[in-house]
Amino acid sequence: MTTRLILILVLLAGALVADPQPQAKQLRKGLIPPPPAQALVIEKLRRMTPEERERVLGSMPPGRRRMFEQRLEQWNRLDPEQKKRLEGSLESFRTLTTEQQETVRGLFRKFSETMPEDKRGEGRRMLARLRNLEPDERKALLNAPRVKARFTDSERDLLAEMAEKLPD
Repeated sequence: MTTRLILILVLLAGALVADPQPQAKQLRKGLIPPPPAQALVIEKLRRMTPEERERVLGSMPPGRRRMFEQRLEQWNRLDPEQKKRLEGSLESFRTLTTEQQETVRGLFRKFSETMPEDKRGEGRRMLARLRNLEPDERKALLNAPRVKARFTDSERDLLAEMAEKLPD
C-alpha cells in the first residue's frame, strides 16, 4: 500500500511539471482526471514516515520540492486547534461533488489573483465574518461605508460570492 502511494505521488509530481498544454486539452475532453489538489498531496506527505517523505520529495523537481517543504513547515508551526480546524475544512471539502470542489477552487484562485496582497488578510477576516451572517445582514455589511471604502465593488462581489458558496 505504501509503495503504491509513493508511486502515485512520484507519477503525480512528474505529471505536474510536464508541459500543461496537452494535459489541459485532455482534461477538458474528460480523458484524464484532474490531479489532486496541493492540500491532498500535503496531507499524504504529512502522514508518511520521514523516510517515505524524503523519497517522494527527492524525486520532485527542486522548485516543487521547496514549495512542498515550505507547506509542511507551515503545517508543523500551526497549533493543534488550527490543525484540527484545517483538517475539518479538508474533510468538508472532500464531501463536495467534483463540480462544487471546482467552484471552491475557482473562488480561492480568483481571490488570490485579484485581491491585492496587502488586503488579503483583511479580506479573509471579512469573509469569515460574512459567513456567519444571514444574506440580508451580509448585504448590509458589504454596503457599509467603511467596507465600501476599503474594498472595491468587484472585491466586495467576490467576498459575497465566497460567503454564499463556500461550504461550512
